[in-house]
Amino acid sequence: MKNTLIISLLLSITHIGCASERLYVKVVDDEGVPVSNATVNVGFSSGHVVFGQGRSCDYKAKTGQDGNAVVRFNGGSSDVYWSVRADGYYPSDIRHEVFNIEVVQIPPIFYKVNMLEHEKHGEITLYRKINPQPMYAYTREMGVKSPIVNGRYGFDLECFDWLPPHGKGKVADFYYVRDRPDDARDKRFAKRGESDFFLFKNGEPGYPKLGDVIGRIEFDENCGAYIGKQTGCASFPSAYQADVNREYMRSFPITIRGNGSHAIWLEEGDVVNCGEYMVIRSRVKCDEHGKIVSANYSKILGSMGLTGRVGVEETVFNPRPNDTNLEFDPKRNLYQGKVGRGMIP
Repeated sequence: MKNTLIISLLLSITHIGCASERLYVKVVDDEGVPVSNATVNVGFSSGHVVFGQGRSCDYKAKTGQDGNAVVRFNGGSSDVYWSVRADGYYPSDIRHEVFNIEVVQIPPIFYKVNMLEHEKHGEITLYRKINPQPMYAYTREMGVKSPIVNGRYGFDLECFDWLPPHGKGKVADFYYVRDRPDDARDKRFAKRGESDFFLFKNGEPGYPKLGDVIGRIEFDENCGAYIGKQTGCASFPSAYQADVNREYMRSFPITIRGNGSHAIWLEEGDVVNCGEYMVIRSRVKCDEHGKIVSANYSKILGSMGLTGRVGVEETVFNPRPNDTNLEFDPKRNLYQGKVGRGMIP
């Protein structure tokens, strides 16, 4: 009877401690305005175990007019994952919180019980759906092969292909200028999955070295591009609109970088890095005074490489001249191919 009472007391204390976890979340939009009626989802799968019994649960709460929500849940895990969704907004990324475990010794029986930290606080930004439009959108899976000899090659972002004779493109939105010092008969060639890489051994005479410029991306006169940092939200990582007031650069160098863990090998680096995006202005037409009267805008989400194949994580082309909108609607992809359709935010 005494032992039963002690066990019941321990279970009661442990349950009280593990049932009182709270996640306080503040939700605002990209202009800092509180978002009401947003759903905060909390879930966990394993980790914290009470007397050998792990649990897997999902919990939800709605934000009020002030954008605040409190999710109360049973502590089934020290690792908690949460995200936010709301009508009219792009979904948030999944966040990870760790509720720290501490060992509590309960007198007078000196029994040790694992107790979770009781609360965490977080703030998240949701990006508004303002005006998603149909556009041409492509992903890296397109796998268009790049020319392998030195030269200047035009690339069409609308159909995502090289200009003839290397492809079926019609208008050059940018040019890949390849100017490597290697000789074709001495190229070192490697295959990785479906991508082709031309590699160079560091220090060999006549071969490029780390940091050497061996090519560039070029644009026609009055065309160009600028690079920005992604928002950090995978569902909407770039800008809503192309910024017409930015300086559009006409040339971006391609340099040699190290190849992962194989430091002795070198390869062409990316023009747009992971965590960046590039906005392109192309197909520009000017009046007799040199003023731009028509242009098309595109965006490339990093990383962008041109070694062996055109390696672009995500590309969106707006076919409407003078429309700076870059907010693509994945349900209305104008590209009707089987690869890369409707996958891009």
